[in-house]
Amino acid sequence: MTDQPTEPNVSAVRDAARPPVADRAAFQTELDRLRAREKAHTREGDAIAAARRRLPMVEVAAYGSTPSWPVSVVTSAADRLPPCLR
Repeated sequence: MTDQPTEPNVSAVRDAARPPVADRAAFQTELDRLRAREKAHTREGDAIAAARRRLPMVEVAAYGSTPSWPVSVVTSAADRLPPCLR
């Protein structure tokens, strides 16, 4: 058997999770770089949402058909609404 403990060194694990200590200028540089990435991410998401809104629309028929009879979309949706919203 070895003399090494089976449990990891808690201090080493805790220290590995901490970010390095830096001066204010280095912090500000990294913060500015991160903000630029965040803004680019937000703009890309906005562009995707705008493209989704520009998609062509498809007309939906007011009546759907069931094996027995035609059913109004409004009627079939109203059956699932809670009583206070009918």
